[in-house]
Amino acid sequence: MKKPLLACLAAVLTAAVATGGYLALQHVTDPSEPVRTVTASYDPGAARDVASSADDVFHGTVVRLTGRRTIAEIPSRLYEVRVGHVFKGGLTGTVTLTQPEGHPTLEPGGKYVFATTSWHNEDNEHGLLSGTRPYPAPDLTAPVLGTPARAGVTVAEYWRDAVDGRTGSSR
Repeated sequence: MKKPLLACLAAVLTAAVATGGYLALQHVTDPSEPVRTVTASYDPGAARDVASSADDVFHGTVVRLTGRRTIAEIPSRLYEVRVGHVFKGGLTGTVTLTQPEGHPTLEPGGKYVFATTSWHNEDNEHGLLSGTRPYPAPDLTAPVLGTPARAGVTVAEYWRDAVDGRTGSSR
């Protein structure tokens, strides 16, 4: 694995452990005054949550499966994806997308809306945002299916609204 990826994964793990330890300590200690907490939640099924958490949201076409590798002990598939319409971020051209094994295989020629996070490496690799799956979208002007979106909203409008924070609809 590349050093930037390991550093990123180590930072995420450290933050998660520190947060867990802090919350456990708060649970077992008796505060001298009332404690007020703010809970941030992330729903990988809510388009607005997904769009606000992703580095990039884009419509792309799967070119081909390029290989497999294990990232942080998670077996993953690597795909070459041609970026089409960009809803969030500045991607252009072709990117390498990592997808955990166990998710449905992406077919070459398949078109999807992807919500990704960048690995910030020289290989221009991006991983699917945690808990999400690519949204099948052969046509951005087609109505959204399988979500409680307002009647007649197109796939492009749905994701544009999600990026702009105007929808709470599930994916």
